[in-house]
Amino acid sequence: MDEKLTINTVGDFTNPYQQTYPDTCAIKSQQLIMNDFGIPVSEDQCVEYSIQHGWYSGDGSGTQCEDVGKLLVNSGIPCTQRCDANVYDLANELAQGHKVIVGVDSGELWNDGLVDWLKDLFVGDTPDHALIVAGIDMTDPNNPMVVVTDPGTGDCTKAYPMEQFLDAWSDSNCYMVSTDVAAPAQTEQMMSNGLVEGHLEQIAGVDYDTFTQFQDYSHHIDYTEYGTQLYDIFQNYPLISDNNSIYDVLTQYDMPPFDPDWMTPSTTCVDSFSFDYTNLCDTDWLNSPFANPEIDFLNDNMDYQQQTTIDKMQENLNFAHEHAQQCMDNGMYTAATMWENQANDIENDINNILNS
Repeated sequence: MDEKLTINTVGDFTNPYQQTYPDTCAIKSQQLIMNDFGIPVSEDQCVEYSIQHGWYSGDGSGTQCEDVGKLLVNSGIPCTQRCDANVYDLANELAQGHKVIVGVDSGELWNDGLVDWLKDLFVGDTPDHALIVAGIDMTDPNNPMVVVTDPGTGDCTKAYPMEQFLDAWSDSNCYMVSTDVAAPAQTEQMMSNGLVEGHLEQIAGVDYDTFTQFQDYSHHIDYTEYGTQLYDIFQNYPLISDNNSIYDVLTQYDMPPFDPDWMTPSTTCVDSFSFDYTNLCDTDWLNSPFANPEIDFLNDNMDYQQQTTIDKMQENLNFAHEHAQQCMDNGMYTAATMWENQANDIENDINNILNS
């Protein structure tokens, strides 16, 4: 590289969830996931490695969709990229404890105004951001919320109405990168709760096997035309099924025919209970991070104000525990599990900082 590349900083250095540079949202998202898997890497190390491999240039263009997930794979975390995903695919990954990164139009989340509606109308879809989907909160079935960890804003558990999130996600053609194995904390939780199949027993009150039939079916219909009606049926299925099969219920509501032999291409699921997490601590794959003297990163000796960082993380931890308890009190056990998973991730992040 003939000219020195300077990447302007943008993040809040006391916030462990916020990206440091203007266009490293995808890199930061992958770094946070690697940390959840026990891999002790920093954002700067991931930026350096991505530049060396041609996945990132620092010119403001960020990471291309096809390159999101390559950091995870090279670190030893198997993952799958997918376009044309939908909320059922998203929920299934989360139900298995998998980590999920999606591409969105940030303006439709952060601004939620007329300008972004007009931009979609006259300019077209403009996906410009990557973030982690931490869970789906069904505490209020009539107002489902998607909870994200957003490296752009630094929010660890920011909740958006489902409709708003789906609109922002659709701009990337519903692009999703999901790990094929659960993070260690989620695996331990499944083991302690006796979830030997490696997934939640129910999703929004629907047993897992039936839920996967809804997922399969969603990919064999005109989702634009029937998606809303299908979601209404799914949402009310525990009340309207009356021991009838999904086929009978869909027929009753004049939906297109359902073929029980349909199979939807899915991610390659790795058995989390037999997966060897111990080798992930080996970071030799980074091959001497910071070996490229042409890149001007932040001074390694910068004071990140560790205590301030931990205080912010503790606030997020208390927030997650509080919502988990509220969900338990209301009988929303799936949502409670999601919030407890988020709390476990935050607690692990705090321990990582204290032990570093």
